[in-house]
Amino acid sequence: PAPDKKEVIDVLNMVAKREKLNLPEKLGKEIAESSDRNLRRAILTLEATRVQQYPFSPEQKVNAADWEVYIKGIADSIIKDQSPLRLLNVRASLYELLGNCIPPDVIMKTLVKNLLTRLD
Repeated sequence: PAPDKKEVIDVLNMVAKREKLNLPEKLGKEIAESSDRNLRRAILTLEATRVQQYPFSPEQKVNAADWEVYIKGIADSIIKDQSPLRLLNVRASLYELLGNCIPPDVIMKTLVKNLLTRLD
């Protein structure tokens, strides 16, 4: 079972302590929230957030992973144009994600989630 939000925050604090980072409580909560209880994603987000800006600020924005932004772009393109050419482009984009070791179930869940938020 996936850890609850508090457990994710505890792991993030432990990782931050081992890396000698000062993680504000608010930022830790935001990272835990954005990771959907996925420890790997939470730790990678912590790392990406550190690269973006350190020392951390409590008001620092938590960025989505590159592949999530890429999938959001795919969803946007699907909504804008439903044509055979767009289907071919989307297919190529999905293969690119697979080639970058993003699991297919994660790709599809994220894509469907992004598409559902744009429906009337």
